[in-house]
Amino acid sequence: MKLPSRFAISAFVLAGLTAASFAQDAPAKVKEKLVEFKDIKIAVQKTPDFATKGTTTEKRWKPKDWIEIEPEFKTERPAGEKKSEVVPELTFKYYVFLNSSVKENARVLTAEVTHTNVPIDEVSHSVVYISPSTILKVTGRPEGNVSLVSYFAVEVVAGSETVGFYSKGPKGVSKNPNENGAKWWSASTAPPQEPALLSKPQSPFGPLWGDFHA
Repeated sequence: MKLPSRFAISAFVLAGLTAASFAQDAPAKVKEKLVEFKDIKIAVQKTPDFATKGTTTEKRWKPKDWIEIEPEFKTERPAGEKKSEVVPELTFKYYVFLNSSVKENARVLTAEVTHTNVPIDEVSHSVVYISPSTILKVTGRPEGNVSLVSYFAVEVVAGSETVGFYSKGPKGVSKNPNENGAKWWSASTAPPQEPALLSKPQSPFGPLWGDFHA
């Protein structure tokens, strides 16, 4: 689906990001890398329609668009750890630039998702969602489209230390949080941040796909 011209990435929004001298946060405290990202998929999902039985009243409604951000990753065994088969806790910090044709409406959407007992040496998936109401609020239109997500990043933290990182920003893909421009959301020209991303349990997709997600 080709986006209408009004959703072309606004030059006055992104040009500033691209040209900005990225004012980085203090260098991330990087421990050994425990999480290796394989891929991050952006997709549009329709609100799931669950069949109901019993005395519930059937309602007519039209499923809306959600934007799904889904990292695929593999957790590596910590150095010196021989017995444990899981990493007790990993916190995924998400940053997603949702584009808007109106400069003031552009947002960097954020969320923190904590996964517990993540299997070592096994491919896993995390996921967050942009709701239909957030898509409408930021873009002014109800239709979801992967092209609305201009940039995205995920930083994985264990305790206070970074153990995994993936960023796709104006300067391309980076897996090093201390690389210049990797933390594009910290640039002075970046849009305001808003904690509007939803974890899977907060979305209507919670009951779906079994053990696919961590």
